[in-house]
Amino acid sequence: MMRPFIITFVFSVFFLISTPSLQAEVTGKVHEEIPSATHGNVPTKALLEKRYDLAAGKKSYESAGCAACHDNAVMGAPKPGVKKAWAARLDHGWDQIVAHSLVDYNSMPAKGGNSSLTDKDIANIAAYMVSLVVN
Repeated sequence: MMRPFIITFVFSVFFLISTPSLQAEVTGKVHEEIPSATHGNVPTKALLEKRYDLAAGKKSYESAGCAACHDNAVMGAPKPGVKKAWAARLDHGWDQIVAHSLVDYNSMPAKGGNSSLTDKDIANIAAYMVSLVVN
């Protein structure tokens, strides 16, 4: 009775351990975590450029409706390039910035109200916006 559980458990652990290397094999990119800003670290512009497509993020930002609110700081939306507006958000870390962009959070609807955007689009948009305020 315990044997199926043990087999399943061992397989699951093996799968979880091998996933990053499998992803690297498929994509050609080694997974690189962005340090959490809660420990005083924020992603650098160079790291964002390496991991995300900032040009695609800028294009999506301009065409997907993000600029309508963010350029005008509607309901507290942080303006691109304004460090003071992004400081508190960066204190919560990169993962939180992306996570909050994917779901309804404060006054912003999930994906900025544009459900046609993929999670990757959202990450690229967030990376583009954050790249304007980090070194």
